[in-house]
Amino acid sequence: MTRRAAALKHFRRTDPQFYAATLPHHATLPEKLPLKRTRKELFRSLVAIVISQQLGTAAADTIFVRVNEVAGDLTPLSLLRISPERLRTAGLSGAKIKTLKAIAEGIEEGSLDLLALKKIPEAEATTRLTKIWGLGPWSVEMFLMFALGREDVFSPGDLGLMRSMESLYGLAKNAPHASLLAIAERWAPYRTYAALLLWRIRDTKVDSGTR
Repeated sequence: MTRRAAALKHFRRTDPQFYAATLPHHATLPEKLPLKRTRKELFRSLVAIVISQQLGTAAADTIFVRVNEVAGDLTPLSLLRISPERLRTAGLSGAKIKTLKAIAEGIEEGSLDLLALKKIPEAEATTRLTKIWGLGPWSVEMFLMFALGREDVFSPGDLGLMRSMESLYGLAKNAPHASLLAIAERWAPYRTYAALLLWRIRDTKVDSGTR
């Protein structure tokens, strides 16, 4: 049984409402979550996540391409060598520049080993990452999901997830995180797969012009 099949089987048993509502999107789930395998891949993924903070996908992708072009070959060392002025020209805010420089410095100094995060519990990985200036819960949760391939991560502060859950479960707008987390417990240990389905619901509504 694939990880996708196991997750869907679990959702059908623990939350039939969620399972039925997401049924049109089950085929879009990956059979297993993507996993970045090298330090360079992990670094580039974390850079992309920082860039995407509070931005739409298209804008974030454009800025990432510009940063990559400025760097030549995006590595911690090449990023450290780029002046803040050039990074601002690429579209980065001062705060994001500070965060990216802090990440690159940690890697170059040896205090941050992204590859080692694959081998430790999520709580410990979260603690190490959130010590870096500008890396908050959302950024770390996205990194755990999309770079480390962790299956049981949920991000209660993500706007897309919030709106999907509010609509699906009839919750008031800006429902407390505690309420969202309580519902998400039904999906453990496959909360990342549930998040993927909730984002797909949100994307479909936006594409169709509904809210």
